[in-house]
Amino acid sequence: MGIFGNLFKSKKLKTTDNDFGPIESFSTNGNRVGWQINGEFLDSSIEILIEGNPDGINENQKQILLNALNNETEIKSESEKALKEQFDKAEIEFISIEKHFELKGISVRNEGFEMAFQEIEGQNYFFNVHFEDNKQVGVSIDG
Repeated sequence: MGIFGNLFKSKKLKTTDNDFGPIESFSTNGNRVGWQINGEFLDSSIEILIEGNPDGINENQKQILLNALNNETEIKSESEKALKEQFDKAEIEFISIEKHFELKGISVRNEGFEMAFQEIEGQNYFFNVHFEDNKQVGVSIDG
């Protein structure tokens, strides 16, 4: 265990989820646990971050995630629409997600989820597409 592990007595929790297999915690705060799932989505290897407790992931968030993962075509279309709109505002030609971005991860919340896309060219910006009910509801950009 590293210095912070020794100082704060934190260690990673591990469990096996029926749908996602082995998962590991990335944060623990009392009974709240942040779980990390490694997976594939939109032809990318990604990290999925989801909340839960020491026994496993939050059931509501799990259903939101499974619904998204089972509707990949719809999610891709909604993401492209949101990202194209950002490019149009900047007066830059948008070709496709594959041309401009690499999907890095998904963070699940109780209301929906967020997909983090990193620019391929320059790699200075992350475009975070926010979803509710598998429909994009906004984009935030981090530099």
